[in-house]
Amino acid sequence: MKEQDSLCNAGKYSTGVCNSGDYCTGDCNSGNWNTGNKNTGNWNAGNENTGNENSGKCNSGNKNTGKGNSGNCNTGNNNKGDCNTGDWNISNNSNGCFMTKKPTIMMFNKMSNWTYTMWLSSDARYVLEKMPRGGVKWVNDDDMTDKEKSLYPAYKVTGGYLKKLNEPKCVQSWWDNLGDYDKKVVKELPNFDASIFEEITGIKVK
Repeated sequence: MKEQDSLCNAGKYSTGVCNSGDYCTGDCNSGNWNTGNKNTGNWNAGNENTGNENSGKCNSGNKNTGKGNSGNCNTGNNNKGDCNTGDWNISNNSNGCFMTKKPTIMMFNKMSNWTYTMWLSSDARYVLEKMPRGGVKWVNDDDMTDKEKSLYPAYKVTGGYLKKLNEPKCVQSWWDNLGDYDKKVVKELPNFDASIFEEITGIKVK
């Protein structure tokens, strides 16, 4: 590809028109790697963004899929706050509209007194993030049974195999072996409901 593929491009490797940025496929971009038009930021797929990594348009913030946002990571429109799915919010993490305060969130199918920020910084979330996922573990060839070796002959090359675990049994075992404090902070979540917790995680809280 030539460094100047189209009319009036001062940037390199741009296929649009009048780009001063590089690697742009849209038109009139002064930023780089834009596929939209009239962007001064970088990596925008939308139009008229001054921020970066926006797929919406007219955003001065970053990573927005909505339009007209000066905040970041919004999927709604015209937000000055961050991470909003609603519109015209100056608060953060709202799915409503015209919000000035951080909203509280639903937990266990009921309204709680926690905000999403409180959940993100909670000990309970930190504990639950350690829950095993995927249900597999590596087994070294020295620990494989004869049956496993016959089922997975590639162990001779790899030095072992990935064993698929019984995931419900695995997460229950993980919970049963948690310390008292870790169990306590989870069970003290607002509106904690053991049956809902089991339905979602597979863990029976004893």
